Amino acid sequence: MRTFCVVGESGAGKTTLVEQLVKNLTSRGYSVCTVKHTHLKNFDLKGKDTMRHLASGASITVGLAEDETIALMGKKDIDYIKRLISPIDFLIIEGGKELVCPKILVGDVDVTGENYIAKWKLGEPIEPVLEAIFSLPADAVQLYVDGKRINIKPYIQKAIVSMLIGFISTLKGIESMDKELVIKVNLREFSEKEKVVDIL
Repeated sequence: MRTFCVVGESGAGKTTLVEQLVKNLTSRGYSVCTVKHTHLKNFDLKGKDTMRHLASGASITVGLAEDETIALMGKKDIDYIKRLISPIDFLIIEGGKELVCPKILVGDVDVTGENYIAKWKLGEPIEPVLEAIFSLPADAVQLYVDGKRINIKPYIQKAIVSMLIGFISTLKGIESMDKELVIKVNLREFSEKEKVVDIL
C-alpha cells in the first residue's frame, strides 16, 4: 500500500489535488482510500443512533443510508486505518503534516525536507505528482499478526506468493488471479492442536 499526505495552507487546493489523483488512479484500476485529517475534536453526530451504538462499546458502527454508507469508530491512528482497509493500493491523507510519511506540498509555500516528494499548485498538471507517488515502494505482500504489521523481505514475499498461487490454483471455481489474493485467518476458530503443526 502506497501511503502519502497532501499538505498545504487552507485554500491552497489540497482537496482539488486529492480529487484529481483519485479519479486518475481509479480510472487505471487501482483501489484508493482517502482520509481527511481534521483538527476538530469530533464530528457532530451527538444523540444519533449510530453514535449511541459506538458509545455502548462497538468497535465500529456502520450507518447504511439509501445512497451512502458511513463507518464510525473511536480515535484511531493511521496504522489502524491501514490494517482496517488493507488490502488497498493507495491511501491518500489530506492534511496530517505532523505525520511521518511522504508528503505532497500544495501551494506557494517553500518547505524543504526529506518527507516532501513533490510540489503542486492549482492549474498545474498532476503528472509529476503521479510520477512521485508511483516511485514510492509498494509491498506485494502485506502481513499483519494480531494487528501488528510484519515487514517481509522481497524474496520471502515472492516465496509466499508462489506457494499461495500453487495451492489456490488447484481449487475449483478459480477462473483468474490477476489482481490480488486476500486471506484472513481467525486463529480463535482453531484449537491449540490445530494451530501447532507437528513436523516431526
